[in-house]
Amino acid sequence: MPDAPAEERYRTRRQRALERRIGRRARAVVFVTVSILAWLVATTMPRLQPSLPRDDSPATATADPLAHRDTIRVRDGVASVLVRAGLPPSDANAVLLASALRSRARRDIPVALYADSAGAQIREVEFQVADDRSIRVVRVGGSTWTASERRELWRTDTLSIRGPVRETLVESMRQAGRGMLGVRGRIEAAYAFADAFEYKIDVGRDLQPGDSVVAVVERRRTAFGAERVGPLLAGALFHDGQWMSAMRFSTSRGTSEYYDADGRPMRTTFLAAPVEFRRMSSGFGLRLHPILGILRRHAGIDFAAPHGTPVRAVGDGAVIKAGYSGGYGKMIEIRHLNGIVTRYGHLRGFASEVREGQVVRQGQVIGFVGSTGLSTGPHLHFETLVNGVSREPTRTLRDASGVTLRGPTLAAFAATRETLSARLGLAVPRAADAGSRPVEPGAPVTPAAAGAGVTK
Repeated sequence: MPDAPAEERYRTRRQRALERRIGRRARAVVFVTVSILAWLVATTMPRLQPSLPRDDSPATATADPLAHRDTIRVRDGVASVLVRAGLPPSDANAVLLASALRSRARRDIPVALYADSAGAQIREVEFQVADDRSIRVVRVGGSTWTASERRELWRTDTLSIRGPVRETLVESMRQAGRGMLGVRGRIEAAYAFADAFEYKIDVGRDLQPGDSVVAVVERRRTAFGAERVGPLLAGALFHDGQWMSAMRFSTSRGTSEYYDADGRPMRTTFLAAPVEFRRMSSGFGLRLHPILGILRRHAGIDFAAPHGTPVRAVGDGAVIKAGYSGGYGKMIEIRHLNGIVTRYGHLRGFASEVREGQVVRQGQVIGFVGSTGLSTGPHLHFETLVNGVSREPTRTLRDASGVTLRGPTLAAFAATRETLSARLGLAVPRAADAGSRPVEPGAPVTPAAAGAGVTK
């Protein structure tokens, strides 16, 4: 019978030897893995670029004639493109080394090569590595090249773009700004215009033939041809027989917002509508009730939308009712500031966190479109009550503004308003001058009158 303690010592030694062997293998695996990762990092990281001397000479210093112009596409070899453009391989490699660029492009790089005459030796290569920065590589000897960095100044001017509405706002801007802004710039101008008016009108759905747009935008350009569109300085929209205007103004606190002609912020307390995908199926006022069959006042507006479409709170407020309410079916009421209450009826159900007393935020989903109560199909019944009296919702939400500019700030805004009104080409009306009736400053912009102006 073997000695038990000796056998136990033998097993312990074997276990320790096995553990040491496993440890050595694990360290070897870690070493190999780290070595491979280090090699990959060393080969893929961009090499350190030496700082190039600055060349502050103006753009006209680049001599003509242009020998060749090309674009180095992503993953193209820089030297191979230079060879294709007419440089010998030795010169192409020398230019690449002097420029400190990567051997393969990681973004599209326009490149221009210059020579004294058509058959002369190429003496300068210029890479446009950014909208406002280029690297110039100049031949200083037979095969010696030196590089310098040149930065271009952005030149700023102001454009006035005007035209009729064509299908969509983006298409309207694309047509009206043709020849003045690139495609990207015109699309950016359309988005900026939509942002300025988003609390007054849904430009994606409510624009219609006969409407017109006017936009004053800031444009920046370089001698390279790069273009950037700055903020919308002012915009005007002819819709539903009247003009609306939005003007960018910076307060003494340094904040910039859009205001209407009376100094009221365009970013109002409420959204334009509680559902995004909808059409208005029934308006405010008298109508023949679709179920009762009698002439009856409709206290709100109905938005036809697919079953289950999210319903959003149009503004910050507190839920004062969330439950079943007769013909309204499942209904939510929210109390807002200034004595305004919004009502959402015929809901399929409520969002999980919505309950009486709950504070909700503007844009928060509070329920889902349904067909509960007296309803013939899925839709949202939406009401606005001001001090307990039903009011037309679209006008109520549009007119509910934030804090109006006052005192010295309003006086400063008045000067800005006059300048921007001139650039819009419109006599922008003010409610204080016109009472309760809107004053049309002129006929809407027609296709024949569509045009644009440039101001330095």
